[in-house]
Amino acid sequence: MKVYGKIVKTLPKERIIKVLGQNKIHYLYMSRKFFKDFGPYFYYNPYVFVNVSAEKKQFGDYHCQEIDSFNKIVQSTKREKIVYYNLDAIKKGVRNLLLNTKNKMFLDLEYSLPPYYQTFNHVAEIVQYGIVIEDENGNIVFEDGALVKPQKKYALNRRTLKFINRKAEDFDNACTYGEFYNLIKWCIAKYDVKIIAWGRNDILALENSFKINRINDLDIRNRYVNFMQVIKNYYNIKTDLGLFNTYQEISGVVMEPQKHDALEDAMLVREIYRIFKEKVLSE
Repeated sequence: MKVYGKIVKTLPKERIIKVLGQNKIHYLYMSRKFFKDFGPYFYYNPYVFVNVSAEKKQFGDYHCQEIDSFNKIVQSTKREKIVYYNLDAIKKGVRNLLLNTKNKMFLDLEYSLPPYYQTFNHVAEIVQYGIVIEDENGNIVFEDGALVKPQKKYALNRRTLKFINRKAEDFDNACTYGEFYNLIKWCIAKYDVKIIAWGRNDILALENSFKINRINDLDIRNRYVNFMQVIKNYYNIKTDLGLFNTYQEISGVVMEPQKHDALEDAMLVREIYRIFKEKVLSE
């Protein structure tokens, strides 16, 4: 059941809003999460468009319908219209992104961790990469993964090696940072890719690596898509999502414990992208 109206009163303790609809007053109760996410907007007494339960229940002293979801929150004045939240616009933007993105580079990076007993400022360096490139038809046209030899020896400390399940000698034949940099540069030039990664840490590590190695920046920021944030926006999720758990939830596949292998994780990002795209475009 849909309800539309202006918030005329907010009861924070009870998580209830009083909404003036078309010649009717609605008392609407919401979950703790909804109040945390949308509560700050209620201060401005905006108009809300929500889906609510058909039946009323008693919440404290009030007989309320419970909010199932928010569709839009808008404040209208004589001077302007402010849209605080619009689920339809978010979903339209995500659909356009999925439909208009052609060649995609699914990227995952592993970087050095500070040692167990840190006595100096730690600088995270890329120690492993995984790259999977697919064309606009979803076909893999390139994939590669390898270890990257860091500049600083302390980068390969026990904590880092344990996290990526490697030994120090595994890096004897690792590629140099320059080789990794040239590979990224080649992928961008050849395939004109959007770079799809999980979270924002990879782009920060990549951009920081240019500074560490005193090398020219690549056109990364305008190509980068934080796919975790895309999913969070689409489903209005405020907490960060784990790559491994998200894949298991969205695919229904129970996997062995995560290995923190960059190429494997890049493949997981690709699978999440594929499944999520199918779900969105089928709605």
